[in-house]
Amino acid sequence: MWSLALAGARAHRTSLSGTALVLATAGALVSLVGVFFESGSRAGAGVEGGTLVALASSYSGIALVVVVMVVAAMVTLALRARRREFALMRTVGATRGQVRQQVSFELLLVALVAVPVGAALGVLLARRFDPLLQDAGMLSPGSQLSLSPLPVLAAVALLVPTAMLAGRLATRETLRIPPTDAVRSSAVETPRIGPIRKIFALLTAVAGLAVAFTPLWVPGSVGGETAGLSAFFLIGAVALAGPLLVARTFGRTVLLAGARTGAPTRLALHNVRGFSRRLTTVIVPLALALSVGTIQTSVNSALGQASEQQLRAAVTSDLVLTGALSAASQLTAVPAVAEVAPLAEVPVEVRDEDDAGTPDSLVWESTRALTVPPDVPQGVFDPGVTDGSLAALSAPDTVAISSDAASLLGFGMGDSLTVRYDGAEHRLEVVAVYERGLGVGGYLMAPETATSLGSDATPSTLLVTTTDDATTAQTADRIRDLGYTVQSPAQYAAGATSPDAAEQQLSTLLLLLLLVFIVLGAVNALVLTTAGRHAELVLLHRTGTTRRQLSRMLLVESLLTGVLAWLIGTAAVVPAVLGVSAGLLPGQVPVVDLTTYVLLSLAVVVTAVGATTATAAWAVRRATG
Repeated sequence: MWSLALAGARAHRTSLSGTALVLATAGALVSLVGVFFESGSRAGAGVEGGTLVALASSYSGIALVVVVMVVAAMVTLALRARRREFALMRTVGATRGQVRQQVSFELLLVALVAVPVGAALGVLLARRFDPLLQDAGMLSPGSQLSLSPLPVLAAVALLVPTAMLAGRLATRETLRIPPTDAVRSSAVETPRIGPIRKIFALLTAVAGLAVAFTPLWVPGSVGGETAGLSAFFLIGAVALAGPLLVARTFGRTVLLAGARTGAPTRLALHNVRGFSRRLTTVIVPLALALSVGTIQTSVNSALGQASEQQLRAAVTSDLVLTGALSAASQLTAVPAVAEVAPLAEVPVEVRDEDDAGTPDSLVWESTRALTVPPDVPQGVFDPGVTDGSLAALSAPDTVAISSDAASLLGFGMGDSLTVRYDGAEHRLEVVAVYERGLGVGGYLMAPETATSLGSDATPSTLLVTTTDDATTAQTADRIRDLGYTVQSPAQYAAGATSPDAAEQQLSTLLLLLLLVFIVLGAVNALVLTTAGRHAELVLLHRTGTTRRQLSRMLLVESLLTGVLAWLIGTAAVVPAVLGVSAGLLPGQVPVVDLTTYVLLSLAVVVTAVGATTATAAWAVRRATG
């Protein structure tokens, strides 16, 4: 059987080479995430384990879903073009099991070569991230990520079964009907889908709509990031029900167009309607690229705006001082200064897992606690306490937590929170819960509690209120003369919540890698589909269709493909955008990163037209030569 699989792979090397390229790229992405996870789990030698694991977790949730969807689509497309071959094998006596076995062996052969090679390159690519991770504070200067064969093995363990399962599903329809019927059906496609598939499509769509509005009952960044997954559910529903939806939509279009359009356009509409399964497989990666990029940047923008608004609402002082704060006592001598509240950030680790067998970096979350005076008035600092009071922080070993953290960890008033500072563990009692966690952070404690942990809690920010004896501007000028950086609360909130340049660059690069992979899958799908239509183009040419008409027909089809992918990608984005905006920014206009959306929309249409047109020129010459 291995010899047959090798012969089959050699005979279909053109289509399988594109699949192998997609599998290799997928292996590189999966192994890159694996390196982040492994390095974070082995925290030490300059590696910030919790932070690196958090980065890998947030990226892998989307990356792995994308990888599985694109790989499954590519394998399905490559094998669907061989339906006639499989049907003929059955007519000459091959059993269902033998056909399945050959398909499995071919895919196993390709995957076992492509995935390890791509995964090994992904491990080497991880080294390129060392400078970015160092700039973002996830690696100490001079340190490196841990490299081992484990990420390669993880990529093989994920992608090889995915490819083989997709292969089984792609040949299922051809193998479940009689051989003679399979030969006839290999020349056409039926838009019908089974009842089980319809049910799954409906359930997936409902799940996508439900997940989109997660921020309405799950507060903070967790709800926002979860809502972003809704696009995957909705596009998955399209992948399941797409053949039926496309056939019905373009069936009406064909009737409306009638004789009012030229022959190439009518042919294109009939082809789109008649080969709805082929079209669905092509548009899924394109729609995925648009939705993933738009959702990620839009959710980040909404979180940034919500953080800024919450911090602006929490800082109710007249002025905010930053810079060299060692001589803060000088402020008492400045006329018109009424109140000064020092704030300091303390790097701590919070225990969020009780399983003793879990790696240390997964048990502890790296974060920062903000120290505030327990008697700070609401006219200076107001985190929006909903339960308890900040005055209770005057008691030793106490902490206030945000509603986001309380929901995520399952903690509440009176519970004990375990924190770690400089290697020593401490248990703090929760005495207050507040709602502006996106702005002020997840944890508040008194300076005395920070001192008991071992931190000097040096103030990094001073909140200043002024009297009515002088204007705020005059008081700000006097304070600047002492060497302080003085800002208004609005300026401080905008600067404090803007993403760090290094972190922004790292996030952008990771998203760009993911989009490149999706576009690569989309281009491969378009090339495979167009190049595999040789028999169809020859038949059309022999029945009177000219070379120019064939080219125009394929151009119209590519435009329809791009526009349909754009519509589906846009529709998949809308629920998540509405849900995130309603949960994080109630009463405001939904937040959409228009720049990213416009650029990706153009990229989707240009990719569909460009890849199809380039391949079509060769295919038409070959069919009419």
